[in-house]
Amino acid sequence: MKTDKSIFGLRFGANEVLVPVAGELNAFLENTKKDDGRGPHNSDLAHYRGLLKDLAAFEKHQQDAVAHPDFRETMFYGVLRRSSFVSTVLLSSVAQYKYHVHTLRSLDFRKPAAFIRSAEDEMGRLNPKQKTDAVKLARLQNMIDDRNKILGALQKRGTALIAELSDIALYIRDNLIRIEKLCEASIVILVELQVGQRKENELIEDIKTHFKDHLRDYLHQGSITKELLEIAKKDVAALSQELSSLFRDDIYALTGLFEAIHDHTAKSAREINTLMGTISSRKGVRVEENREIFTQIEQTLVSLVSDFRFELKPPRIRSTTAYKHILVEKRKQTLAYLFELLERERRTGTSRRSGEDRRKIKDPDFEGIELRNNKDRRIGKRTRRSEKVPS
Repeated sequence: MKTDKSIFGLRFGANEVLVPVAGELNAFLENTKKDDGRGPHNSDLAHYRGLLKDLAAFEKHQQDAVAHPDFRETMFYGVLRRSSFVSTVLLSSVAQYKYHVHTLRSLDFRKPAAFIRSAEDEMGRLNPKQKTDAVKLARLQNMIDDRNKILGALQKRGTALIAELSDIALYIRDNLIRIEKLCEASIVILVELQVGQRKENELIEDIKTHFKDHLRDYLHQGSITKELLEIAKKDVAALSQELSSLFRDDIYALTGLFEAIHDHTAKSAREINTLMGTISSRKGVRVEENREIFTQIEQTLVSLVSDFRFELKPPRIRSTTAYKHILVEKRKQTLAYLFELLERERRTGTSRRSGEDRRKIKDPDFEGIELRNNKDRRIGKRTRRSEKVPS
């Protein structure tokens, strides 16, 4: 079987016969009311669709080389882009799942089954030896045969829909697990960078070099006063402290956002896994008896693309010196470096987890997945818990 290990890459198990064309899918999303009557199905996807639009606008600004002075946007959308949680493929997959589960729920097994039971009851009261009853018996039997054909067709269509829904659910689950692992790797990279302090020391050395060059220029113009030298030392010390604080807090903010995405996707992956395990344990059960479980999976997918509240609050630059512009420039360079590092690690896909893999399973098809809790992840000496609050 073909596989694609990229996040939200190709889904090879799709049933081309069942895949709706764009017009059909859009009409369903915009015009079909949800079971609770609260608007069309499209309303479940509005929050996620808005995030996709915002990310696309941010990336267009970057492609057009438009300056982005808002550090929060740079960090927020940079993490979202690298996590791959915001994806047109995920949106399309959830939309198709909703379309198919609605079709599955609309299959009416009850009417033909009820007719068959009623007809069989009536046949039981007829006497085949009487001519009029014999005619009725033949007519009822033909009608029962027709209803059985209808039930067979419904069962066949339902089986195909269940196979397609299962494939979509497992496809989304497997990709959520990939996002979760990517977030874990990114957190490890950021924490190692913070603990190692190599980059932080480089930034401080850059500041010292800047002031040394500045003083050298003064020296070429004449002598350097003791007062000027003391002021320069104080500015270097203050800027170094401010830059170190910004560096640590920015890493802390980025790590927290990766953790929030990790926890949100892990929760949905776990729920999908549990429900799909229930389906696997019910083999041989008729289509209509499994519909409720697929409806529950739909609710999980809707929560995945609507119930996220990712927050990122990077610190503002408030310099005690007259050199705020240096902090702004160094912060831009630092963020560019961090995202370049994360992107490089993302492309190589190198595992940074030493020793025995902490996940109990490596096979995504295993039914009992185990995910780490927030308390198991450390950032420096502090424990970072993800927060879900309105953005």
